Amino acid sequence: MAELTPMMQQYYAVKERNPDCLLFFRLGDFYEMFEEDARIASRELDLTLTSRDHAKDKSAEDKIPMCGVPYHSSESYIARLVAKGYKVAICEQMEDPALAKGLVKRDIIRIVTPGSVTESSMLVESKNNYYACVYGAAGTYGLCFCDVSTGAFSATQVSGADAMQDAQNELGSFLPSEALLGGTAAEDGALADFLRDRFHTCVNIGTDAQFDPALCAAAVTAQFGQSPEALGLANMPCVIAAAGALLTTLRDLQKNELPHIRALELYIAGKFMQLDLAARRNLELTETMRAKEKRGSLLWVLDKTKTAMGGRLLRAWVERPPLRPPPTARFPAPRRSRAV
Repeated sequence: MAELTPMMQQYYAVKERNPDCLLFFRLGDFYEMFEEDARIASRELDLTLTSRDHAKDKSAEDKIPMCGVPYHSSESYIARLVAKGYKVAICEQMEDPALAKGLVKRDIIRIVTPGSVTESSMLVESKNNYYACVYGAAGTYGLCFCDVSTGAFSATQVSGADAMQDAQNELGSFLPSEALLGGTAAEDGALADFLRDRFHTCVNIGTDAQFDPALCAAAVTAQFGQSPEALGLANMPCVIAAAGALLTTLRDLQKNELPHIRALELYIAGKFMQLDLAARRNLELTETMRAKEKRGSLLWVLDKTKTAMGGRLLRAWVERPPLRPPPTARFPAPRRSRAV
């Protein structure tokens, strides 16, 4: 293997820190991919696979495969990869190449995953895009769901003899694009297989360090400005672990402090109608059984909303029907209700 150039050494150093991502490495006006990332991108995006080395005296093994996309149109390519379940790490030039002395500094500015997409062009605006986290311990499961694009953050806890079934039903009501599993929720692989097979969810298995009780409690306090006890989580260690791990993961992906996520909605059994997966499928709440499309479903019949926000709210009510109607005071004027 020929000696690597400084630029390729920089590439491999960044890639080593993000081994599970396709690395978009900024070079001039292009994001380039190398080695196995290039082969995958070439196959999935129908790109021409080339080589950075054109010397005739180099063997095929010494030539590094590569492909690239223009940086100004990269969003559409990233969207296609994310839709297929891939994670994309964007490595940007951190200084002006014209002013840089020596090798241009580069670093990851963001990691785009199925559950952390924020660009409207990659999302269905009338549908929430949830990143879920499930942590289990001693027959109890804490579940958290966050839509990074809107800042919605919900949490609940299930326990008892049917805890796993209840957890699956909750996941079925949110249909997360991506999920992080920890504790007993990740041990036997059953929940991970369930998410992949039923909902085509991108599943990540967390480490013990990600679910450290002290770190998770600190993450929750820092995000919401209140202690877990003040948020109603005093006797819910599994929820605290799931919420803290999810917040930390999203901060690492977004490379910011998520200032738009300001409230945690804790809900318990009795707030929403309990529907198992079979009932949801047979009732065709949001999609038909055969075609798997919205047209012909209950949501299709009811959806006369005018805005994306209204569409998301109606979908949430259909997927998780509240047992008590919202207070009339929340909708003081008929004109305001029609605007939704």
